[in-house]
Amino acid sequence: MSRRGILIALLAALGAWAMTLPGCASPGARGAERPASLPGYDELAERFNSRVERLDRLWSRVNLTLRSPRDRGGTSVDHAEGHVQIELPDRTAITVEKLMEVYLYFGSDSTGYWWIDLTDKDHKVALYGRHDEATPQLVAELGLPVHPRELLDLIAITPLPVRGAGGLVAPGTIDWDGSRGLLRVAVPAMWGTRTMWLDPVTLAPHRVELTDEAGELRASCDMSRFIAAPVRGDGRVPPKLASKYQISMPRQQASLTMELYGAENKPIDPRAFDFAALVESYGVDEIYRLRPGEGDRE
Repeated sequence: MSRRGILIALLAALGAWAMTLPGCASPGARGAERPASLPGYDELAERFNSRVERLDRLWSRVNLTLRSPRDRGGTSVDHAEGHVQIELPDRTAITVEKLMEVYLYFGSDSTGYWWIDLTDKDHKVALYGRHDEATPQLVAELGLPVHPRELLDLIAITPLPVRGAGGLVAPGTIDWDGSRGLLRVAVPAMWGTRTMWLDPVTLAPHRVELTDEAGELRASCDMSRFIAAPVRGDGRVPPKLASKYQISMPRQQASLTMELYGAENKPIDPRAFDFAALVESYGVDEIYRLRPGEGDRE
């Protein structure tokens, strides 16, 4: 796989994060004793969903460190900066910038997802795909081992499924991970299973894993350095989220470290999530339509 493909995948994962914020086993949580009794799934889901409900929007500056294989062996380490903007449940905008100029843009809305490459000023390119047409084979061409909508799950700010929603009878399972001192919660994902490790007291997410139907790890995200994210116009104690994310995609042999600065919940310009407006404003020269088994130009 090319380094461009890996970069797309990992930045997409960052995008996924844009719609969520969670996951890893922090040193402080390890060693915690098993609770006298574990909460029922319904109780835990209600508490967790209440915890993340005020993270429905997020704006933040971000520093990125990408580690990926070199074509001729060894590991390449790249650094970048940018911004993350999200509005749950499905609007994401992640930019990679240099000297305040956007070079790469990952975004999504309720219908689809896109990748805009502005690195070549003489030939700016965009890729666009629909969520309902995404397949493991199609997204693998981008180096992405998860469905675009699972990116939200990877960061664990999406609410847990509740009983009765979508006909679910038993939405998830809970057990205790003594090696981490954390609750382990497993729920269905679009292409397999999502497993989260949560603090037994605060339910802060510390690790998320996405596995396929055979149980093989597709992607993981570890989180640390929890900070407050002020909510514009809300005087209550602000919700907390991780400010450091370590995303690993073993099949790509690549990893991304993402650090947030100045995160807050505030109104976001809707044009950040408008693909047609972005294509026009950035002067994109060519659009590739991502469809199963084909790649069309528009």
